[in-house]
Amino acid sequence: MNQKTWPDRSEASRFIAFPLSKLEGRQGKTKSSRRSKFGSKPSSSSSQTGDPDFSALPFDILMKIAAPFNFPNLLAASLVCRSWRDALRPLREAMVLLRYGKRFKHGRGGVRRNLEKALGSFLKGAERGSTLAMVDAGLIYWEKGQKEEAIAFYQRAASLGDPAGQCNLGISYLHVKPQGHKEAIKWLHQASIGGHVRAQYQLALCLHQGLGVERNLQEAARWYLEAAEGGYVRAMYNASLCYTFGEGLSHSRRQARKWMKRAADRGHGKAQFEHGLALFSEGEMMKAVVYLELAIRSGETAATHVKNVILQQLSASTRDRALLLANNWRALPSSR
Repeated sequence: MNQKTWPDRSEASRFIAFPLSKLEGRQGKTKSSRRSKFGSKPSSSSSQTGDPDFSALPFDILMKIAAPFNFPNLLAASLVCRSWRDALRPLREAMVLLRYGKRFKHGRGGVRRNLEKALGSFLKGAERGSTLAMVDAGLIYWEKGQKEEAIAFYQRAASLGDPAGQCNLGISYLHVKPQGHKEAIKWLHQASIGGHVRAQYQLALCLHQGLGVERNLQEAARWYLEAAEGGYVRAMYNASLCYTFGEGLSHSRRQARKWMKRAADRGHGKAQFEHGLALFSEGEMMKAVVYLELAIRSGETAATHVKNVILQQLSASTRDRALLLANNWRALPSSR
């Protein structure tokens, strides 16, 4: 995997880091029918006690609020009152369609991968107002090369407040609209504020490179750290480099080592190479071999020479032990 994520000053025009086929999905749209307020007038008991009458919330407002909900949140909202249960039925149906579509998208649950069937389910879910289905429909359109259709669905989801839709829309603008970088920054910033770690990382890259916004290393480092703390591996690696070179953050060897190891333990090949070299310099030969071997398996072939030099200094049993550890290694969970 190509994991070159640190902006090179000689490559300021290049935007690195996001296979759009792996973008994440979510969000929804209201239906035009059933615009009236729910249910009956507030009961005398609720008005006397001052308790809110949830059933009085207008249908279109409720649908906009609930459009980005996942199934657990949607189920919880449906239990608030009968009016909400009835009003949110289309979104619950959308969740079933979304699950059905994902089975065909990924070839799971005993079915073969079929993008057309997956897209059909996502479109039906989008019609019912789910922004999660809108984003998944956009992802398939993007994969099929129909980028304008994909952007249209991302726009619908983004306008309803879905962070994943906002992130995908921002990245799409960076890809296909050369004059749309400022608009891309707007959507990436909104998604970042909403806690979307991939958007935070992409926003940091734009700030680091000065792409669509004035170059700002301090802000870039802040968003790298935010995404890193949210579990985004590439952000962990870049945060480590910020601490290493003192770019946007005060130089700190301890913090640099911490974030480099976290990225390495989550499968980042360059981080595994760097961490292996650091362990070698500290005399931790067997651990160094493990991380260098992992880096090689991730495509960092430059680690081969260093690993072979270290192996010559180890006993046969230690070499075998190191390779066994590499074979049994599993990456820690991350939000990638």
